[in-house]
Amino acid sequence: MAKLNREALAHYLDYSFGLKAETATWEIIGDDIEEMAVELNPDTETLKNILGQTKTTDNGYEPTMDADPFYADPDKKIYPKLRDIALDQLKGDACKTLMLEVIIEDTAAENHLAYVQEVIVKPQSYGGDTAGLNIPFQVSFNGARTKGYITASTLSSGNPTFTVGNIPEQSSLS
Repeated sequence: MAKLNREALAHYLDYSFGLKAETATWEIIGDDIEEMAVELNPDTETLKNILGQTKTTDNGYEPTMDADPFYADPDKKIYPKLRDIALDQLKGDACKTLMLEVIIEDTAAENHLAYVQEVIVKPQSYGGDTAGLNIPFQVSFNGARTKGYITASTLSSGNPTFTVGNIPEQSSLS
């Protein structure tokens, strides 16, 4: 198998900020962005005791993702909410939404692995240079991840539908 191209991993935000995967309205994040990664920020502590033994405590992860640049575009469905969070300096629940992560490992597959998670969206600044009005934002993961899948047909429609659970076995013609 060949290595996956970067576009195999897609990130969507629910621009309704409704916090329900069943009614989420997804918009893909990434145009104008040349590089974007989820920083896992592992939280571990290493302690060496007086006996010379090393003990490591694993506290999990504190993942974040930076979307930079994000040029203000009134045609983007997430833009009004990002504008309001930044300009009104909103905090708390007003900044919470859902993120859908999809990985496409086989373009011929009927279903693709996906995760939904509550996130906090926080613009880092606004303004920018002559390239355009920029509102770069950070996505901080908040709470439990739900594993599931999306169908190839809903993905290609631009409106992915998330289903909780394991990917069903793909039917094969014999």
